[in-house]
Amino acid sequence: MRRPLPPLNALRAFEAVARLQSVKQAAEELHVTHGAVSHQIKSLEEALGVSLFHRDRRQLRLNQAGLVYSRQVREALRLLAESTLKLGLPSVEGRLHVACPPTLATKWLAHQLRDFRAAFPDIELSVVPRNLDDEEVATADYDLAVVYGDGEWERKHVRLLANFDMTPVCHPRFFAASDQPRQVSELRGGWLLHEDAGGNWKRWLASAGADIRDLGHGTHLWGAHLTLEAAAAGFGVALGDRIVCAQDFARGNLVRLFDAEVPAPQAYYLVCAAHRVDEPRILLFCDWIQARIERTLRSNR
Repeated sequence: MRRPLPPLNALRAFEAVARLQSVKQAAEELHVTHGAVSHQIKSLEEALGVSLFHRDRRQLRLNQAGLVYSRQVREALRLLAESTLKLGLPSVEGRLHVACPPTLATKWLAHQLRDFRAAFPDIELSVVPRNLDDEEVATADYDLAVVYGDGEWERKHVRLLANFDMTPVCHPRFFAASDQPRQVSELRGGWLLHEDAGGNWKRWLASAGADIRDLGHGTHLWGAHLTLEAAAAGFGVALGDRIVCAQDFARGNLVRLFDAEVPAPQAYYLVCAAHRVDEPRILLFCDWIQARIERTLRSNR
């Protein structure tokens, strides 16, 4: 006898909670109450006969079963939404104007566009490489924006795209075998390539438990896309992650120096006007880019 599928509403509630890591934010996204989402999660766990979350007073966290199931449910919902739109909406066409952080746009998104065109040939995609600050998020005239930030933008629909971890990367021949640092504390400030005034490296080193006295002796290039290009050219050590470094890892232009990774202080979010969230072109792009990033992260574990 075939086991019945869980209710679609329960799966949608579970996917939203797993992605947003918050029952409150999931309820806001789904336009239902906090209690309704909690009830759907409980009914799903009862239907499956499996607990999906670690529960404490302050936080609801996915357990191992929930983590695996959330990825499968997200992919299933993405395929269902994509197939439905393709089947019933022949008018999914026209221009889609997207802002995207320069590093993500040049180092990762540019390498994914062939896939997007193959999947959605009638959408004319226009990508502007730009970091939006909070004021620009509120006022910028884009159909959709990928924004690196804290996810707190009023009167906007906000969807978590990806959290990621940072780690030092360099060209495989940057260090001679005898000179390569074996632990974080052996890094030298003069090797470091800074994308800002030094805050990101200071934060990373503090989280990794290292104290480098000559931190200010590095090179400041004012942009992660520049530091990563310089690192790939053999100039120094940059902070990278498994998304924006994916192509360079695959080609052998960059390698990780250490196993240690430190979570980035913020995350990538998809942001659009609240009244436009259900527009087919925006839905398609959001689901597509999230699936591609998840695939990239899986392949670079």
